[in-house]
Amino acid sequence: MLPLVSIIIPVYNIEPYLRECLDSVINQTMREIQIICVNDGSTDGSPAILEEYAAKDARVLVINKENGGVAAARNTAFSYVAGEYILFVDSDDTVDLRLCEKVYTKAEQSNADFVFFFYDEPKHIFLPPNFRNITSDDKITHKEKKQMLNYCGICGKLWRSDFLKKHNLTFDENLHFGEDALFYQQHLVLAEKISIVPEVLYHYQARENSLTTGYGKNMMDNIQRYTLLKSFLKEKGVYQSYSDWFVRNKINTLFHFYQLVKKKYKEDYIKKLIGSLDNDDIQFLRKGRHGAPEALYFYYKLTGDRYIFFKSVKKYIQQFPERYVIRPIVHAVRKIIKKQ
Repeated sequence: MLPLVSIIIPVYNIEPYLRECLDSVINQTMREIQIICVNDGSTDGSPAILEEYAAKDARVLVINKENGGVAAARNTAFSYVAGEYILFVDSDDTVDLRLCEKVYTKAEQSNADFVFFFYDEPKHIFLPPNFRNITSDDKITHKEKKQMLNYCGICGKLWRSDFLKKHNLTFDENLHFGEDALFYQQHLVLAEKISIVPEVLYHYQARENSLTTGYGKNMMDNIQRYTLLKSFLKEKGVYQSYSDWFVRNKINTLFHFYQLVKKKYKEDYIKKLIGSLDNDDIQFLRKGRHGAPEALYFYYKLTGDRYIFFKSVKKYIQQFPERYVIRPIVHAVRKIIKKQ
């Protein structure tokens, strides 16, 4: 029986959560699935659990490798994919038992390059903002895609295997944060047809020590991610179509993570961030109140670390002859100083 959907699950020291994840996958209402579990050098009881499930269910394939990170684990799994479609599932999450059946049916009906579905965590449900505008009949436009670029979770999509192979894009193994966002955004830009199942079918478990909650040195990789994405957009000849979204998103996102990164990494983070600003970023910031991102526009909220960031960016821009155009920002900083 050839699988219709291949499910890729990277596994690293996740013993307390692994059984629940695997149970939600092997009990799918669609039986024609392949389950590729990549043991990324686990040192706990995870490998034994994987072997136990593989012994009971022939659809479970276990690949053992030295620890190399989640990007390398997913890339390793690509060589073993036999299904027409691919799903990514994190080993501490669970999925609805109807997930494969529902998204596969939608993909076949719409001939989509990938299919969105909703995911949640204990307190939130994440929805693509314009999901009602996604049609299965027409090619999706750059304008529609720009509204979807921030919906970066790769586990909330079903991917057509031959689409991934055609474009030969893999996860960047040098990134330890944001590699999934880069992978998704690259593919979204290239996609011609996108569809959606507007149901919550994936359940994200927010763990205290997970990669997405550990705001440490790996936050630096988020800066590099934007450099790589811009190079990709230019290589594909579409940067101008996304430039307004790109610059605003870059500044806002990097500012957001600066506030979250641990104190001992903030100085290095600022240096790398300022070093990453190019002419497009500078021109955007020079627009002051008319073009500055929310993180800088709502300056009256800036205090403490936020002020330090704001001051650093201002100082960098002042190196250029056109610095007079940032007077509204300079005035805002003076107001902050008076309040402190």
